[in-house]
Amino acid sequence: MISWASSLPRKLVVAASLLALPVAIAASPAPANQSSCYKRLFSFGDSLIDTGNYIVHFSATPGPVVELPYGETFFGRPTGHWSDGRLIVDFIVERLGFPYWPAYLQAAAGKSLAEEFRYGVNFAVGSATALSQDFLRKKHLRVDLIPPYSLDVQIGLFKKVLAVLGSTDQERKAVMARSLFLVGEIGANDYNHPLLQNKTLEWVRPLVPRVITSIALLLSLSIEALIELGAKIMYVPGIFPIGCTPRYLLFPNVDRDPATGCLWWLNSLTLVHNRMLKSKLDELRHHHPGVSITYVDYYGVVLSLVTKPAENGFGVETVLDACYPVLIPGRTGPVECSDPSRCVSWDGLHLTEATYKIMARGMLDGPFAAPAIMSTCQHN
Repeated sequence: MISWASSLPRKLVVAASLLALPVAIAASPAPANQSSCYKRLFSFGDSLIDTGNYIVHFSATPGPVVELPYGETFFGRPTGHWSDGRLIVDFIVERLGFPYWPAYLQAAAGKSLAEEFRYGVNFAVGSATALSQDFLRKKHLRVDLIPPYSLDVQIGLFKKVLAVLGSTDQERKAVMARSLFLVGEIGANDYNHPLLQNKTLEWVRPLVPRVITSIALLLSLSIEALIELGAKIMYVPGIFPIGCTPRYLLFPNVDRDPATGCLWWLNSLTLVHNRMLKSKLDELRHHHPGVSITYVDYYGVVLSLVTKPAENGFGVETVLDACYPVLIPGRTGPVECSDPSRCVSWDGLHLTEATYKIMARGMLDGPFAAPAIMSTCQHN
């Protein structure tokens, strides 16, 4: 999802001290029970899985992510994760038995890149879009708030890393064949940026068909590019129900779903996006029968938490509210949130570690990804 590029000056010494943390973690020894089924994990996307790229790019104005209570639940201090703790990729990395691997922009200076990326690398950047800055600029959007790391740029960075990991086609193919790829979630920010830049719904609606078509095509081309490089197993998440996001629930109370309290028109947009993505993935499977391409139902898992909060350990009264609503206009002052594990949303746009843990479990063991990651792991 979209992150917040603050226009207010921040203490650079704080940001600088944070940049070293994920790299230091990534350099720690691998656990003794390291899985051998996947050698590396490569991930692409936005702030749902960004483990530190955003705070490198926006080091001068990183926003609240470099301050507590971000990171308080697990790391004990902010680490560039847009949550109170771990993200989906952190849980996947743990389950695969890897040490926490680095965000691409945090690669340690002076260290062998082949060693730095021994377990893969995370290219996801908070606020990143699927579409290019040029496309969005032509729609009269402010691109200074949008990092220049759209999906095609992230794929380009991956190609550079792959060249480091293998000097011959055979070596690079071997790397690809034993790697797990998480492509997304990405695309939500292509809708978020205009909506949060004070564009009206009437302005956004005519843009939606072209944006959805363009995003689906771009995702398809990006996945095709990875397949051509030799990728064998990919997981591609859809967008979760952004109409249930506390930041958007400030919009006028129209088109509310009486069953959930979420904004029906925003969730409808999300469903159209996800249906088109699934259609593109079906086409790719048809053309590449030897490649496993799995859709991940982020929409289904998050909606299940919203509709049945108590069954999943969340507070019924807070399920559509944010634990630390710093990204919700008018609610940026100190807020007491004694138990983030009872909340689905962390800051009004991003989710809590508790939510990400459930989402990751749905990918690793099912039922929100079929086949689940660990089942493909066993047969890889």
